[in-house]
Amino acid sequence: MDDDLPRAFGLIAAGDMGGTRTEASRFGLAVFDERVPLRYDSNYLLVDELPEAVSADELAEEARRLDRRAVMLRHRPTGERLAPRFEALGWTIDRGLVMAHRREPARTADTGLVEEVDEAALRPARRRQLAVEPWATPAVVEQLLDAKLAVAQALTARFFAVRVGGEVAGYVDLYHDGRTAQIEDLATLEEHRGRGYASALVLHALQEARRAGCDLVFLVADADDWPKLLYGRLGFDELGRYVKPVRPG
Repeated sequence: MDDDLPRAFGLIAAGDMGGTRTEASRFGLAVFDERVPLRYDSNYLLVDELPEAVSADELAEEARRLDRRAVMLRHRPTGERLAPRFEALGWTIDRGLVMAHRREPARTADTGLVEEVDEAALRPARRRQLAVEPWATPAVVEQLLDAKLAVAQALTARFFAVRVGGEVAGYVDLYHDGRTAQIEDLATLEEHRGRGYASALVLHALQEARRAGCDLVFLVADADDWPKLLYGRLGFDELGRYVKPVRPG
């Protein structure tokens, strides 16, 4: 299992944080995707472990030179060392928690509620879910939706929903390469929360990943938010963490 975190990071880099081209940098790899230029997770600076001598100021300047507004620091000690200075420079710090499915869930849910749908069927619900975000301009939202099609060109991408009264109440994505799978973009619309739909969606996606032959199934949670507790009850344990500074404006 020593290679599980690199496998997870590799799938993320190929799919959800993939791009159309890369450019070598003195500190890492700049990722570009001209199809969705407003999406940070498709246009960023990818960095692994850095020497202690490298400062956040140098890294921030390199990101500006490359016109990258996010830096993905996959080596957690490097990320945590640099985070305070990035914050002082006005950057927002996102901390990701990579969790792998390791054990039987402590809770159950009715996965029979879940159905597979095409990507387009989820767009109205995704738009509603994104609309509450202060940064969600119409242009940004459409590029976030289009990014799903980009993932589907790189990996097998499947989409699942729970419908109530014919309308999508909750949804989740599954990306995989036949060996490693990521459960991503889980959401339940506000008026449908508290009914077990999120658990059903995750467990159904997990089942489908196992059926596809994936022996590593993971998801990414916000390290500072409560959904990680739900994922823990569903059998997911911490695999690793990353730090992602994002420059505002």
